[in-house]
Amino acid sequence: MKNTQLILQAIQYIESNLKQPLSVLTLSRETGYSLFHFIRLFQGVTGLTPGDYIARRRISEAARDILSRPERTFHEISLDYAYNDYETFTRAFKRLLHTTPTHISHKANPDIPLLLHPLQPTDLPHWSDQKGASPDLIELGEIRLQGPFITVMQDQSIIGSAWEQLFSSISAIPDRKLPEQYYQLGYWPDNYEDQGISFHIACELNSIASVRAGTIVQSSYQQTSHNLPIHTLPPARYLRFKHTGPSAEVSATYKYIYGVFLPRTDYRLNLSYEFEYYGQDYLGPHHPDSISEIYIPLTLL
Repeated sequence: MKNTQLILQAIQYIESNLKQPLSVLTLSRETGYSLFHFIRLFQGVTGLTPGDYIARRRISEAARDILSRPERTFHEISLDYAYNDYETFTRAFKRLLHTTPTHISHKANPDIPLLLHPLQPTDLPHWSDQKGASPDLIELGEIRLQGPFITVMQDQSIIGSAWEQLFSSISAIPDRKLPEQYYQLGYWPDNYEDQGISFHIACELNSIASVRAGTIVQSSYQQTSHNLPIHTLPPARYLRFKHTGPSAEVSATYKYIYGVFLPRTDYRLNLSYEFEYYGQDYLGPHHPDSISEIYIPLTLL
């Protein structure tokens, strides 16, 4: 059995037992490896120790339960995820998410919680790519974007339809930069799991000083552009990551950024948007060597 397959089986066991007492020693015995070898193997494949993966997944699911099930007490939720006392649960919450259950429930924490979602087989090749790479810290000025605006709940196909709409309307956007520069801006409300994530599928416009800076602005473009909305991103400092491979697998890179990389840093996120940029290295949505750039905003300038 390949190491990757063995670790995926261990992850499947973890996910099936998140609400049960679970030790790394038990996992190593399930795989047939010594404790030391199993920990090294798990960390080599995922970038996380098995203990850290278990803790992050439990706290991530507990945070989601706090947001989606307000009728339940924190103590009840802590017991659901095998925390024997509430103090241990709270300490784990603070250590892993840099916030408290109370702040999560009241949405009072200014920082975006860095949750870890379940690791899937298709994630691992992209996690391997990211483990040896460091993001660039860059500053960008104001960016004006125009194109279809959509909200995605379950049906991801509407993203492709929005891109088709943009391409069919591109010649009717007279203020677009040439050659065209394409972006996919995503942002979410506090309860995005209920309301969905909004996307702006867009090309970049030439900048104008009269557009109000300092926030994300939505308006209608009143010329011959099918009334496609305009968003303006203010000047900001970003972390820039690269995703290599089909666009449909970009969620794996996002999962690594938010669930593995950022929790190890001192960066705090409080701007609820991100965007992808498709430059000269982008070879199309299905090409295995296609490269898109992911921008995570840190602070406004």
